Amino acid sequence: MISALFGKKKITEDKLANVFVNTVLEMCSEGFPVVVTELNDSPEFLQSPGLSADDDERFLLIVFAANLMEMDRVLEAGLDKRIFSLSVSKFAQALSLPCTETEQEVRAVRSRMERLNAPSTNAVYAMRRGIFLEYDLYRFQEAHYRDVRAPHPIVSKRIDRLMGYFLWNWREVTEQYRIG
Repeated sequence: MISALFGKKKITEDKLANVFVNTVLEMCSEGFPVVVTELNDSPEFLQSPGLSADDDERFLLIVFAANLMEMDRVLEAGLDKRIFSLSVSKFAQALSLPCTETEQEVRAVRSRMERLNAPSTNAVYAMRRGIFLEYDLYRFQEAHYRDVRAPHPIVSKRIDRLMGYFLWNWREVTEQYRIG
């Protein structure tokens, strides 16, 4: 309502990409240990996966790619491509990685998550499936779930609840800011 009275605040594409990347990095550094604890302590697994809070590179890529998937659904055509490029560049710079290799890796992770999650477009479910694939969690499950390569429903529910906290709210950004 306030934005209707006074108009939207303006934010540059560069600043938005910077805030987005820094927020994702901070969320993952603070939140990944919680995810690791949840997975390692899951009684539904036959044995603990033994994940380490230091092994967060794949998780970071999963969360970053899922947020970019959400961005594509919300931002207008053209703007989504520019924010994608700026975000990947800043993401690569923050991790001291080459930009082109980082972009290829982000696109590959995103593609795998979309393929695993089809026909659903729910980013939370895509992140869960991405985590199970990237960390090979299927092998720690009962034979039935392992053979069909599906996460145990109870573990799924817990992970989905956690992954919801890792999504950037692009719709809210577009409602509060004029991006330009």
